[in-house]
Amino acid sequence: MIGLLSMISYGISAQTLMPEWISYPEVDSTSQIWFRQTYINNQRPELANISITTTGQIELCVNGYNVSTDTRLPYRTCGESDTPISMTFNVTRYLRPDSNTIAVWYSPSYPHVQPQQISLNYYGAMSNGEQFSYNANNEWLCRKANISLTTDGKEEFISPSNDAVWNSSEYEPACWISAKPRCNDITSSILDYTSFYNSRHVTKITRPKYHRISRDSVEYRFDPAFQGYVRITLRGAKKGEKLDIGGLKYICNGEVDEQAYRKFTDKYCDYVIICGDRKFRKSQIQNVEGIEISTYFHSNWLY
Repeated sequence: MIGLLSMISYGISAQTLMPEWISYPEVDSTSQIWFRQTYINNQRPELANISITTTGQIELCVNGYNVSTDTRLPYRTCGESDTPISMTFNVTRYLRPDSNTIAVWYSPSYPHVQPQQISLNYYGAMSNGEQFSYNANNEWLCRKANISLTTDGKEEFISPSNDAVWNSSEYEPACWISAKPRCNDITSSILDYTSFYNSRHVTKITRPKYHRISRDSVEYRFDPAFQGYVRITLRGAKKGEKLDIGGLKYICNGEVDEQAYRKFTDKYCDYVIICGDRKFRKSQIQNVEGIEISTYFHSNWLY
């Protein structure tokens, strides 16, 4: 096993010095994008890593599992920074012997047009020592996600329908298109977050201390306040119903239960005001949770 680990560490190149970027074909300033690809194999890899470079923020999934316990990756100290950041994950434990689906949820780091969105390399070795390495290219599929940024840096959430499964082997292919390769015209250096880096994770889930009902809205107060986001569970909302949840724009799908929350943005939360259109009823709010996010120093040993 030690020999195999050394071979993976030194014999296979992860990201090249010049990343091979892909993006949604028609890039705009606010859309979040789902990317995916399924790799077929006749045995389960003995060891596999994914190195991903992005100019925004991402969630990386393998066979439907989020490979990181952190949130809003990578950590960016400046809200208006799209410096390319590279991260590497050991994904061996998520792999299957027949096929493996890799999926990435991408968001711009802030509202602006950035053609270089992600660069990904999936690499490793089989039990017989055979090495493999795949770069994300135009064979990858993509589509716009159901959440997007707004022009002022907040988010709009359109509750997904059943055909919006994005990170597993079961999905509706008719809604997906080929990703577009992009030239590497980024001149800034790449920050490497492979092993040790600042990151963020969920540290606490709290309930509001009290709420206050007004004529057309409900206000929930948190004490103490926290940095993060508020997650709302709704029941009995009407399809197409529009809500404003502390700046999060949410459009309901009308299913029995649905949850509304921020995906890639957070804020200082001491209260949240929930209001909606003429279909909104205060009785639709079933649960309100405060999701606290904290920064910590992450140490990640790949092997």
